[in-house]
Amino acid sequence: MGYTHYFSYAPESAPFRQAWPRMRVDAALILDRVEATGVRLCRDPFEGTMPPEYEVIAVNGSVDDEQYCEPLVLAPRWPGSRHLTSDGRVVGFCKTGRHPYDLAVTAILLRCHRLLPDGFAIHSDGAWDAEWRWGDRVPSRGLPSPRFLVAELFGDDAPDCPFDRDRVFTGG
Repeated sequence: MGYTHYFSYAPESAPFRQAWPRMRVDAALILDRVEATGVRLCRDPFEGTMPPEYEVIAVNGSVDDEQYCEPLVLAPRWPGSRHLTSDGRVVGFCKTGRHPYDLAVTAILLRCHRLLPDGFAIHSDGAWDAEWRWGDRVPSRGLPSPRFLVAELFGDDAPDCPFDRDRVFTGG
């Protein structure tokens, strides 16, 4: 499938609804910081077609630079049908292909998990003590790691690995 990050959350749960406004604000701060490193992002992968009342967090890499793969999309509501598990969770993934926008995706997922540790599960093809700790493996890019970026912006530098494949896929 390629280099991918996985997540799940219950958009109708009270804890998620309470955390959602902060998730959006913090995601915007992350995107601003990632762009300040020189990474070009597409903050509207829907090209203006998503009605604003859906309040999505969405990002992809730069189409112009061919540094994109799949967008990360998080939302409490979705236009049309959306698959939910039997317990009301969204299970999703974002394949980044290790493009530079991977930093934005991983930092947003980590921040959402930190804001809602029991309600926003994450897992990754990347290793917690490798890609997530040391960041970009391409030295010429000089990008920080997602763990460093989240610690820098929010003072959140908890070393414990949050990856939980079972909770992402089964809710266990």
